[in-house]
Amino acid sequence: MSFLDLFGFEPDEASPDEPSEVHEPMPWLAPPESELGVSVPLSLIVARSEKGVVAVPHATVYSNGVQFELLAQARGLRRGQANRMFHEQHGGLDDEEGLPGGFLRIGIELPGGARVSNLMGRRMFHRRQSRPDGPVLMMHGGGGGQASDNLVSLRPGYWLWPLPEPGTLRLSCEWPIAEIALHTVEIDATRIHEAAQQVSLLWPA
Repeated sequence: MSFLDLFGFEPDEASPDEPSEVHEPMPWLAPPESELGVSVPLSLIVARSEKGVVAVPHATVYSNGVQFELLAQARGLRRGQANRMFHEQHGGLDDEEGLPGGFLRIGIELPGGARVSNLMGRRMFHRRQSRPDGPVLMMHGGGGGQASDNLVSLRPGYWLWPLPEPGTLRLSCEWPIAEIALHTVEIDATRIHEAAQQVSLLWPA
């Protein structure tokens, strides 16, 4: 079974670009700006190979979703591969064709069985004004990355909306350039759900 077998999707029909009158980010695009999220330590190795490793140090929980902070490192790459990798993380991926080997594929299966991944292009959700039918995984936050002569390090962040229900959440990754095949780990989403009850408002009513 491949990554696309688990997390492939049918893209929405293209909609015309129209000016938006919404000033606040929609909840599926980013965490609430009025909340102080709660950090949940995970310290979890998702996958590892001779050339790379993908880990989840922690998550930051909000009332309506959770942001995962990842650490991905690859070594033994050619200079051209390392330079392209940063660009490949931000490409608009609106279909399943032509995924570059340096693109870090991240997918999540929620406790209820719904699946979502970062294969869906960000432009799709900026065009939408209505609430998506299913969960959304959006690149957001993170700490950028750096490259040296023998190591490339990425720290991408992903916003998962809506907040997962209690139960087992499965996080999958695949990273061909680092020889990491599809691998899945389990996360206790009950911890995430409980942390949402501790979120503080930055601007109390």
